[in-house]
Amino acid sequence: MEEEKMRILKMIEEGKISAEEGAKLLQTIEEPAKKEGEKRFLRIRVYEGNSEKPKVNVNIPFGLIKLATHFVPESARAKMKEKEIDLDQIVQMIDTGAEGKLVDVEEEGERVEIFLE
Repeated sequence: MEEEKMRILKMIEEGKISAEEGAKLLQTIEEPAKKEGEKRFLRIRVYEGNSEKPKVNVNIPFGLIKLATHFVPESARAKMKEKEIDLDQIVQMIDTGAEGKLVDVEEEGERVEIFLE
């Protein structure tokens, strides 16, 4: 958890997020464990080739999903769009109660999985 706190503080220092946004992020990661069965994280995994170890591994706290989508670089959005992955549509799916694996795309030796746990 300390590593996540330092990343948030660094983003504030670099002006990537406001102090208010940083405070929300810090509050979210410091919240006590939620009741069993509650949604906790949106998990994004990108695998290359047949590797079982992801080359990209992102975990976004459930309460910050909408905020976090604003920090996805345009280049990453463009790559996702090439693979027909729309972050706004994923957020909408979550808002309507979707759970489990939301995206599973395999193309040209890469696999992208997005799921809610």
